Amino acid sequence: MTTESYGDMLRDRGWSAEGSFEDQVWLRAVYGVIAVLGITGNALVMFTVARVPSLRSLTNMFIVSLAMCDFITSVFLIPLHLGFSIPVPDGVAGDIICRLLLSKFPLWTSFVASVLTLTCVTLERYCSIVHPFRYEALFTHRKAIAMIICIWAMAVLMNSYFFYIFYSDGGRCIIQWQSTVWQKFVGVANFCVIYIFPLSLMGFSYWRIMHNLHKSAQTMRQSTSEGRENQLSRDLLRARKKVVKMLLTVVATFAVCWAPNQFLFFSYMCGWNLDFSSWYYHASVLIAFCNSCMNPFIYGFQSKQHRKALRRAFGCSNAVGARALEGASNLSFVHTADVKEFHVNAMRNLPTPRNTEKATQNRSE
Repeated sequence: MTTESYGDMLRDRGWSAEGSFEDQVWLRAVYGVIAVLGITGNALVMFTVARVPSLRSLTNMFIVSLAMCDFITSVFLIPLHLGFSIPVPDGVAGDIICRLLLSKFPLWTSFVASVLTLTCVTLERYCSIVHPFRYEALFTHRKAIAMIICIWAMAVLMNSYFFYIFYSDGGRCIIQWQSTVWQKFVGVANFCVIYIFPLSLMGFSYWRIMHNLHKSAQTMRQSTSEGRENQLSRDLLRARKKVVKMLLTVVATFAVCWAPNQFLFFSYMCGWNLDFSSWYYHASVLIAFCNSCMNPFIYGFQSKQHRKALRRAFGCSNAVGARALEGASNLSFVHTADVKEFHVNAMRNLPTPRNTEKATQNRSE
């Protein structure tokens, strides 16, 4: 059984020794700026979807869930990193405070929920573009609600070990592991479920999406050369560039923002003596927090339809913009119904031996 002082091991909670790195005013200011950006950006996403009926789609259910996760993360960032002091009483009350608040249980639970929601957004977009004919059977509003509930349940479960390792002792919080084997197991499980698995799934899914769009684009170009181009084909070919840009942004942002903190925490759980009050640990936490305030701009404000919806929600849109917005059913760059028609047209336009022979005869004539 290993026991460590909470104050010695987890100084990043905001109750630090005077003069330490984490007590720097500029560091707390940076935490505050990130928190304000996260609260504002994610609140705007939720407010816009709630105010504009045309945005209440299946895709946006996950977008709103993601915004809620990041909003909670940003809210709890303020008291836990800006120097607020909470006394730890003796007995059961002290244990509850240590396990629920000083352990950052709500913060890390919303973190995990955010990552799992990102994964669900990936799966939803993957099925929409790569398997459009199966999309409506796989994703319904009822199933989406069930997925969101499961996400939060799994996030709570992933952090439930906090209730077994945090205790109050003489007005302070301590961490007590039953064994080093159990500590390493928790570290490996968290690292795989929170980082490796989501990153691998997002990378694979988005590679398949881009590969699928590339093949469809080639088919459409071949059809265009034979004089069978239509407006839908041109629109989706242009949308392909936007899709690729967004997907690469999603994967890169997640990988970069989460990598430093996850590798440091994984190393600590496997036995490395990590200084939780060091500048490099706080840098990793700041970068991870940045993901919560960047998601609204990646998934929401990068969309022209969402920007119009935001203006309309605040009563700033003109009549033309409002009418155009009514035709937008979600925030994604490629709509499921359009992709279905895209695939149907692509299959119809595929050259067959008979069509090829006719085209050859026509050219020879």
